[in-house]
Amino acid sequence: MTEFPPTSGHDESSAEAAPQIKAECAELIAMVWEFIDGECKPEVREKLRKHLDECPPCEHLHELEERLKTLIGTKCSGERAPEGLRERLRLEISRTTIIRR
Repeated sequence: MTEFPPTSGHDESSAEAAPQIKAECAELIAMVWEFIDGECKPEVREKLRKHLDECPPCEHLHELEERLKTLIGTKCSGERAPEGLRERLRLEISRTTIIRR
């Protein structure tokens, strides 16, 4: 899990604000992939977008995750195993016997 030190942009003078900020950051980190994929409800998406606008460390994490998703999509799309390997795998799978106890 990514951990962020306190940064400017957060009100560090308030001891009560720190737990709320950490909870918001943790919420964003937990939902960053759903956010990137557009799988959040509109109200959650708006809340997370507002947090990203106000929290540079979380915005940086978001940008990194977006770049990672793009890289994975670029490097892993369309690849197919060679036909010889596919045939050997089919053969081995057909030979496999499942034993239930």
